[in-house]
Amino acid sequence: MSLQTLNPASVSRAPLPLPLPRRHPPQPFPHLPPRRRVAGGAVRPRAAVAVAVSGAVNDEARWRPPPEGGVGKETDLATLGNLCVDVVLSVPCLPPAQRDERLAYMEGLAASPPDQKYWEAGGNCNLAFAAARLGLHCSTLGHVGEEVYGKFLLDVLEAEGISVVGMLENTDVTACRRAYETLLCWVLVDPFQRHGFCSRADFSREPAFSWIQKLPAETKKAIHHSKILFSNGYAFDEFSPDVIASAIDCAIDAGTSVFFDPGPRGRSLLHGNLDEQRALEHALRLSDVLLLTSDEAESLTNIQNPIEAGQELLRRGTRTKWVVVKMGSKGSIMITDSVVSCAPAFKIRVVDTVGCGDSFTAAIAFGFLHNLPAISTLALANAVGAATATGCGAGRNVAHLDKVLKLLRESDLNEEETTWTELIEGCSACPEVSVLFKTPINGRFVNVVPVCGVVSDLLSMLEATRERSTVQA
Repeated sequence: MSLQTLNPASVSRAPLPLPLPRRHPPQPFPHLPPRRRVAGGAVRPRAAVAVAVSGAVNDEARWRPPPEGGVGKETDLATLGNLCVDVVLSVPCLPPAQRDERLAYMEGLAASPPDQKYWEAGGNCNLAFAAARLGLHCSTLGHVGEEVYGKFLLDVLEAEGISVVGMLENTDVTACRRAYETLLCWVLVDPFQRHGFCSRADFSREPAFSWIQKLPAETKKAIHHSKILFSNGYAFDEFSPDVIASAIDCAIDAGTSVFFDPGPRGRSLLHGNLDEQRALEHALRLSDVLLLTSDEAESLTNIQNPIEAGQELLRRGTRTKWVVVKMGSKGSIMITDSVVSCAPAFKIRVVDTVGCGDSFTAAIAFGFLHNLPAISTLALANAVGAATATGCGAGRNVAHLDKVLKLLRESDLNEEETTWTELIEGCSACPEVSVLFKTPINGRFVNVVPVCGVVSDLLSMLEATRERSTVQA
């Protein structure tokens, strides 16, 4: 991920059946080259994924492989890649923008590991923590090294009840030790509370773990035993496009639902090399659920209205059931074939937005697996994301269930009728629209869903989840 600044004052699961065939054939994504073809004009099939024995993490007491045999899916949510340790440091000024100077700056930081009190689990660990606290059984699929950072990451994941499935194949790790180390992300905060992010992945033209050339056998097995496979654009910083596409294919073959969030990398992937473009199109077209911000939706469709952009992404997909658009402090939108659902955000005092999007996604997965109505799923996701924003930092600091329940009980929504009316009225082909509001709202084809009923149902379900967790503990 490239160095960037972030304003901390801004607010950055039973499986459903396979979708019915669409009424209209999906259209190809713009700017993408045609697929490679073999003699005779047939589309070249994706290469079969060879089975490789995974060495994974060498701490068998903490690494729990997926069960042998059977067709049951014991894991609710598996995340692909993006396992890293965030090292959060206060600095007098953010690193220089020039590449060589920034690299020297980062190597100076890495020369001696900072005190462990500055370490935190980052990346997809945020999502796994938030999902586990909603009562979901989670696993993480990725590479963790054997140095002190890797041990730390295993410890904190184990403490949250999250299993790790490693992706280290039978390779001579001494050949290039640095390539097999746990990925670090330096999270640097200046006196003005501006954030800068940098990692060694920023300085390589190849993915950090380019030595993973095929999907390991244990990874495939873990995907088969999961109800949802989540991946995001940052996975391209670690794995080759073919490995990511193979993981998606594996999930589809196993009847595992695919969640994909292109994130900020979506734009660069859209204009990246041919393999990156094809893998991005593959993920957007074959995912069951797409999650993205309104800016990201616009960058992928060239459509400014987030509802229309979501409808376009839904139309292009061949398996897509939900397109979820995150609207920051305004709330969120879900677009399906039959309805557009809108839920305003909760009013909170924002402390730190890092990890809010991951927490939001965890709740979307919860709603998907529990077959909740779209409007209820959005309300829960807004609450979980907001609860994380009231704390400081991500990782183990993402919101606990008690804080989510408190926000839901208060139900203090940011009801700006003008925002939703303008979006709905600006959509040229809007089907039925449901909006979560306490008061009536003007607009065509708008079905106002009372907050009290939605919150009551969510509270009953989540309190039962908390009771089960207490009993199991």
